[in-house]
Amino acid sequence: MRICITHFAFCPTTGGVESHLLELCSEFVREGHAVFALVGSRPDSPDYENINGIEVHRRNWLNIETLRERKKNGGYAPPVAWPHLQDEIRENFRAFIDEHRIDVVHAHNFHHFLPEYGMALSQLHEEGLPTVMTIHEVWNEFLCEDLLQRTTWDSILTVSKHVATGIRIQAPHLDNLRVLYMGIDTDRFSPETGAKDAARWNRELGIGKRPMILHPARMLPWKGVVYSVRALDIIRREFPDVLLIVTDTPDIVDWADELKGCKEEVRAEIEQRKLDKNVLCRSFAYTDLPAIYANAAVVIYPTIGEEPFGLVPVEAMSCGRPAIVARSGGLVESVVDGETGYIVERRDEKRLAGKCLELLHDRVLAEKLGEAGRKHVLECFRRERMAAETLELYEQALCRRVLV
Repeated sequence: MRICITHFAFCPTTGGVESHLLELCSEFVREGHAVFALVGSRPDSPDYENINGIEVHRRNWLNIETLRERKKNGGYAPPVAWPHLQDEIRENFRAFIDEHRIDVVHAHNFHHFLPEYGMALSQLHEEGLPTVMTIHEVWNEFLCEDLLQRTTWDSILTVSKHVATGIRIQAPHLDNLRVLYMGIDTDRFSPETGAKDAARWNRELGIGKRPMILHPARMLPWKGVVYSVRALDIIRREFPDVLLIVTDTPDIVDWADELKGCKEEVRAEIEQRKLDKNVLCRSFAYTDLPAIYANAAVVIYPTIGEEPFGLVPVEAMSCGRPAIVARSGGLVESVVDGETGYIVERRDEKRLAGKCLELLHDRVLAEKLGEAGRKHVLECFRRERMAAETLELYEQALCRRVLV
């Protein structure tokens, strides 16, 4: 099958959607399919490159900031569809599909940001193109609801029951909505893979024998980094040399202003509590993450917003590390409280600190939870399962077109 995956960004841009696309596309390639990632441009990446067999095509017309500026100059607000631009995008999609003989197009998050992308693909769907869309998160905004009402797809997928509930509130008419949990490469995210480079990263990061707590998150307000720092202040009273590592990143699709503001808030919190020697913020390549997980005593993800799903706890559990997460959105659909980690209430740094201390003091318990987490991921969150279920939907879409 010749598959086009389209989104606003792709690896090496950091984010849950981008990580998911890399996993999904890589598994399709491994199974022998031709995969074309049609995504937005980025300053430091070429217009075309082959990443692990994935043909990545970056186009400026899929850069949402570029189109926002064009719409502003054309007198259109971002949520208002510009017919001329929609026609242009539709023909750009059509040309790519024809050139690469695409069988099915799978769009991601074309239900918000700007309406022209979803509307353009919906027009091609009505002309006979098999199309699928995955919704990774949903906001209570007019644009989301409007596009869910006005676009048509062979299947609409979402990443958790939590997000599905939000979609059904905005679009109760949908009869082709399905929850399809994301999956990861359990060979890459494994205790054995992480151990290979763990010592090197331990030296490079200066961890040594210090207990390390890992919060893998973009430094956005709703990721709860401030609460991680506040919990660390409590933990430090019993473990003075404890180290918190936050996987910061400068490269995201949107929310640049929020990223800057959150970093300033986190820095202020660190300075106020005199934790500068206990906190390290730095970015890591996706391929380095298993080794970083391997160095962690515990992985935390105290999101204060509504987390759509959250790959971090799944990756942590797959690497044999206990995960402590907030009772937020889809996080409760992956972590089994008391069995593979813990679920704490949002904005409760005392409870978060208490659960971290419990695991730092009881390494046998931490290992037990980590082993159970690894088993849980192998049973429920392998990327092979994710790809098989997705391909089944592609086949159904193609069959419907043949029957028509």
